[in-house]
Amino acid sequence: MYIKRKLSRTFYALGLMKTSDELAREQFLALSKQVSIMYSVIILNSFFLAFSVWSDVGAVNAFAFPVFITPVMGMRYWIWRKRAKVIESFHIDAVRKALRGNIIAAFLIAFLIGCWTVNMMWSMTPQYFAYVPLFTILSMITCAYCLASLPAATYAVVITGTTYIALAMYMTGDIMMMVMSGNIMIITGFVIYMVANQFGQFRKLVESRSQIVAQRAYATRLAHHDQLTDMPNRRAFLNALHAHKSEGNDGSVAVVMIDLNGFKPINDTYGHAAGDKLLINAGRCLTKVVGSAGIVARLGGDEFAVLIIKPTGSQWIHDCVRSMLYEMNKPIIIDGHEIRLGAAFGVCHVPQMPTEAIELMQHADIALYDAKNNKTSAISFFEGSMEERVSRRTRIEQALSDSLQMADISLHFQPIFALRDGAHTGFEALARWEHPDLGTISPTEFVSAAERCGLATKLTIHLFHQALKTACQWPQNVRLSFNLSGSGLGTSNLDKIIPDILKEMDFCPSRLSVEVTETALLSNPEIAQEMLGKLRDIGVRIVLDDFGAGYASIGYLREMQFDGIKLDGSLIKDITTDEKSRNLLIGVLHLCQSINAEVTAEMVENAEQLALLRSLPITFVQGYLMGIPVPSAETFEPDPDKAELRRQLMAI
Repeated sequence: MYIKRKLSRTFYALGLMKTSDELAREQFLALSKQVSIMYSVIILNSFFLAFSVWSDVGAVNAFAFPVFITPVMGMRYWIWRKRAKVIESFHIDAVRKALRGNIIAAFLIAFLIGCWTVNMMWSMTPQYFAYVPLFTILSMITCAYCLASLPAATYAVVITGTTYIALAMYMTGDIMMMVMSGNIMIITGFVIYMVANQFGQFRKLVESRSQIVAQRAYATRLAHHDQLTDMPNRRAFLNALHAHKSEGNDGSVAVVMIDLNGFKPINDTYGHAAGDKLLINAGRCLTKVVGSAGIVARLGGDEFAVLIIKPTGSQWIHDCVRSMLYEMNKPIIIDGHEIRLGAAFGVCHVPQMPTEAIELMQHADIALYDAKNNKTSAISFFEGSMEERVSRRTRIEQALSDSLQMADISLHFQPIFALRDGAHTGFEALARWEHPDLGTISPTEFVSAAERCGLATKLTIHLFHQALKTACQWPQNVRLSFNLSGSGLGTSNLDKIIPDILKEMDFCPSRLSVEVTETALLSNPEIAQEMLGKLRDIGVRIVLDDFGAGYASIGYLREMQFDGIKLDGSLIKDITTDEKSRNLLIGVLHLCQSINAEVTAEMVENAEQLALLRSLPITFVQGYLMGIPVPSAETFEPDPDKAELRRQLMAI
């Protein structure tokens, strides 16, 4: 094994082992540049030698070889030049075949030169012998230099060509010729050594360059491919989009933005390995549907994008996106768990490429936002009005990030009354924002914006301070109802902040009712339950707001403790005109009675509704019939007309 390994290394160093494809191509190119020099030197030396000795050996012996070899070498040179011009498209097998042919040609030419020179040596007088070694040495050194990139060809020329000459010179018996033959063999050995060393440097240079090229290719791939899914990344997608535009493709094109639904909870529950498998599967599903019709990329996180080039029409786009949604909705088994992962799709399809290609992504992203907020469809196609909504949303977010502008958000207070005797029991704090540029901004708009920007807690504290400042001026028997958003419930330290503010404002916790919606509870049920439990422990009343609007409220009645239930206004709206609505309300009230919680009916708008509600197990009412939301200053100045109306209504 040792000898075999040593021989293998020696053969590799000498260039006798099979080379890499890149090295073979470089050998071919290097030879192509040297062939003309080598052939020219051989032809010139041959004719010079022939002219020097033809008078002694005869014209036929002297010129037969130069005349024969000149057209042969000219033809081979033409072939090499022709191949060298198409080296990039030249198949590697053809390159290796050409190199092997060159080794054979080198051996044959060397053999012919040897035969020719030996034949002339035996035919000439001794005084001309010196010309032959001179020709041999010059030709050998030239060929060795020109064929250094292909060592096997060099060895064929040097060994074959010099062996004949050295042997013939030794056999003359002349001391000087015998010494010269030995010298030629020694020089041959040195030439072989130098060629082997030079080829080693040549090989290392090619390998080093190949490594650099490979590293650059790898770096380029990393820069343009997602490592997890091996899909194009955001940069590659943008490049493809701009390239499609720059190539003059102004026809129909579509961009689809995709965001996975519920990926973070699944990732947190089952681990990052499961999350990675979901992302890989999502990429495969999208690629399966799109196929060769477009480019699918992972932009980052759980967001993907599809560029569809030259779609065949709007209906085709609709069908394609629906197919993507169908594939994404299929369950996937990961570590024994069946996981269903839906997605939202934002689509921008235009009949003509826009001036700025990036607009396609921006508009598709706007449509994606609309799809994520649309409860009826997971697919949304971009429309002009969407851009206006997004612009308004962005301006609201920017305004909220400015503390001075957030301070402009104020509170109005809507009164709450006891249904049986009309006693004024409390106020619900309702946020209002009149912006100088954006006009009236609804609570739904700015609360959602605050949650997106991570400002929900800051907004909650700002409004809570306002509410307590006003409530501290009320009689001790009047309570404050304050709403907490989903982000507020997900803030682990809000259960410490609220008690601290209550203590700071010297406000009794039993006078505070915290209203939470089912949607808010869904954001993080465990943290919300723990936080609400701590608030309840200090005396704060917990009220489930908008009961009956969702689908999981019954489950919360069983799992959490509530001091009060506020019915959703949709349950009250048609109770005087629709029997089904009345029966539904009665059924919901039976559920509320089962947990012994006080019930509040909101959005009471007329006397008929109030009269009907008085016959049902409802404790409190609020609505425009009883009192509209008013600024904080007006809570101390009851409207006498409203008070008289309430007395009349309660007397009915």
